Amino acid sequence: MSVRTGDRGEQKLQVLNKARELKEYSLGLVRNEKVFPKSTRWLYASPIAQEVRRAVVAIRHANSINVTMTEEYVARRLAQDKAYAHLEALFDLVDDAYQARYISDDRCEFWAGNIDGVQKLLKGWMKSDRERYRVYVPADPGKPPKIVEL
Repeated sequence: MSVRTGDRGEQKLQVLNKARELKEYSLGLVRNEKVFPKSTRWLYASPIAQEVRRAVVAIRHANSINVTMTEEYVARRLAQDKAYAHLEALFDLVDDAYQARYISDDRCEFWAGNIDGVQKLLKGWMKSDRERYRVYVPADPGKPPKIVEL
């Protein structure tokens, strides 16, 4: 039996699945010599590959932290923030490739839309965590608790 579209909820941690799809798409483009010739790989393709990988790793890292105390919440939030920062950097790198005319308007728009979609899911996850773990959210955000290495 199928579920009506209006009754469907978001799949838990859909951000990880979408981030993996973004990584697969991005790595496919940077490997394509018709898009990024070998002579430009170190300047355009390599940084894109690094940022998208770092974003996915940060998301996986955040997801691996089981929150049972404030320090773990803070560590999880920092990993989420790091993932968001890598996605922002990826936006800039895609724009660089677009400005250098390695990717078309349509491809740039599609790619940026994918990045934006992952960012929105990530922000939703962060908001959900803040509500879910509200007892662990530091009282004074200006002075977070000492972070314990996990």
